[in-house]
Amino acid sequence: MKKELEPSSCIQKVPIFKNLSNEELEEIIMISSHKKLEKGAFIFNQGDTLNSLYVVHKGKIKITRYSEDGKEQVIRILGHGEFLGELALFNQEITTTHAEALEDAIVCLVDNKRLKDLMSKSPNLALKMMHELSNRLEKAESMIEGNLYLAKQRLVKLLLTLEKDQIIRFQTTKANLASQIGITPETFSRKLKELEQDEYIALINNKTIKILDKKALKQVINSNQI
Repeated sequence: MKKELEPSSCIQKVPIFKNLSNEELEEIIMISSHKKLEKGAFIFNQGDTLNSLYVVHKGKIKITRYSEDGKEQVIRILGHGEFLGELALFNQEITTTHAEALEDAIVCLVDNKRLKDLMSKSPNLALKMMHELSNRLEKAESMIEGNLYLAKQRLVKLLLTLEKDQIIRFQTTKANLASQIGITPETFSRKLKELEQDEYIALINNKTIKILDKKALKQVINSNQI
């Protein structure tokens, strides 16, 4: 565990820092620290001002927002190598989300002011950050677009996003995934079962799904199935 708590162990394996030189990596390690979180602990809450870029080294982090009536909306679930708090790199606005550890976790904290200084000196680092932020924006736009779809279509879009080599592995609970696409856990499970009955997918276990007919799944998105 001690080695896992070293910033170098975290930073060296993060995708956004993958193509940096050893010298650039060392500079980032020098401005980084680590934080160990127990399940249920919060990295930050709505209303906080962030001073760091947080990189997930171990565990899962849930980003949520609450509506005025107290309903939770899961924005995204982050795992190893993914990051949060990136808006602190561009402004000092108060955050509108909560970040909670879904399991025991380790995160690396990179001081945002000093990271901005490094980005100004390293075009490679700046471009890498912009690329990752662009990917995140694309996913956010896809989620907004998904809200226009019916329940089954939303579920299928999520499954196709998570699919790799015809296999889908859930990294969090169905309740969190259901919240992420704006449907109830009951609807999520019911629509999964319908897709299995249609022989589009096979439910291997509670966390794993095999796609049997990817073409048919894609056709669901353009249909009026509820």
